[in-house]
Amino acid sequence: MTDEPRLIGRKEAAAYCGISPTCFSMWVASHKMPPAIPGTRKWDKRAIDAKLDEISGLARDGGEDAFDRWERENRKETDFQRWKRERDARRNAKP
Repeated sequence: MTDEPRLIGRKEAAAYCGISPTCFSMWVASHKMPPAIPGTRKWDKRAIDAKLDEISGLARDGGEDAFDRWERENRKETDFQRWKRERDARRNAKP
C-alpha cells in the first residue's frame, strides 16, 4: 500500500499535473479538470487521471467507465419498459 494520499490540495494537484496552481484553477473552471470533492478543497488523484486520459485521447472504451459498462451489461427491463416495447410492437404490426 502506498503512503501517498489519494486526496490532494490545489497546489499538489497542480504539481501532479505539472502546471501552476493558477493554471490548474483555470482548468477546473473550464472543466478540463474535475472539481474539488464537494465540501472540501481536495481533489481525487484518480479523477484527475481520468480527466487527463480523456483530454489526451487515452480514455478507455470510448470514455465508458467500469460502472457504466456494468450498468449497461446488467440493465434489466422494467415492467413498464416491457409493456411499452410490446405496445409499440403491436402498433407497428397493424396495417
